[in-house]
Amino acid sequence: MDAVLPHSASSRPQGEAPAAYAAEARDIVVEFHGHKAVNNVSLGVAKGEVCAIIGPSGSGKSTLLRTFNHLQEPTSGQILIDGVFSVRSGKPTAAELMALRRKVGMCFQSFNLFPHLTAAENIMLAQVKALGRSKDAARDRALQLLDRVGLASKADVKPSKCSGGQQQRIAIARALALDPEIMLFDEPTSALDPELGAEVLAVMRELARTGMTMLVVTHEMHFAEDVADHLVFMADGVIVEQGNPSSVLRNPQADRTRKFLKAVTDR
Repeated sequence: MDAVLPHSASSRPQGEAPAAYAAEARDIVVEFHGHKAVNNVSLGVAKGEVCAIIGPSGSGKSTLLRTFNHLQEPTSGQILIDGVFSVRSGKPTAAELMALRRKVGMCFQSFNLFPHLTAAENIMLAQVKALGRSKDAARDRALQLLDRVGLASKADVKPSKCSGGQQQRIAIARALALDPEIMLFDEPTSALDPELGAEVLAVMRELARTGMTMLVVTHEMHFAEDVADHLVFMADGVIVEQGNPSSVLRNPQADRTRKFLKAVTDR
C-alpha cells in the first residue's frame, strides 16, 4: 500500500501551517430557529490529511461536515476548497453546486442507493449524468471501484441482496466515481454491527493510505486514533479541543472532553 502523502499533517513540523488548506471552514455559523447548531467554527484540513470529528449527539459535528459541500447552507461564514471560496452564506447556482460536489464527495449514515439499480448501475449513474461519461466508460470505472472495495462479484446485484456493510462500500465506490479531491464521511458505520462496520473501516483505511483528504465524523475511537492525523472534539456547536488524536484521546485537556471520553469508555 502507498504511504500517506508526505505533506499530510502527520509529517508536517509541529506548529507549521500548510501553505493552503485542501478544505477550510472560516467562522461558520449554522442557525436553526434562533439556535446556533454550529457557532463560529473555523477548521482547516491539509491535502492528504484525515481529520476525525468526534463529540456527543447534537454537538454540531454532522451539521458542520455538511457545510463543506453545501448540503447544509451556513448562516454565515465561508468554506474554501483549495484556497478558493466555494461556499458562502447564500444560494449558490446549480453549476457552482455541481462543481463543488465533483470535488467533495460524501458518504452518509444511510446508504441512499437506488433499490431498482444494480451496484454497478448505482455507481454509473452519476458518472453519466454529472461527468458525461459514456455508459461503457462509466461501467468500466464502476467495475474498477467495486474491485477496489472488495465487491467485484456484486456488480450486477441489487442493494437488497447485499449486507449493510456491502451497501456502504458500494456507496463509497459511488462517491469515488466522480474522482473527488476530498471525501466527507458522516458516521458511515453507525447503522452497522461491528463486523460489518469493520469492512467499511478497512476501505476507509485504504483511502487514507493512498492520500485521500478526508473529514470523518465518527464514533469509532480506535479508527480516529489509528488513522486520523488530526482530531477535533465538538460540543454545543463549538470546537472544544483539537490536536494529535492520541494526545486528545489519552490526555484530554478540557473538562468537557474528559467527560465525553469517560462516558464512551465506561459503556
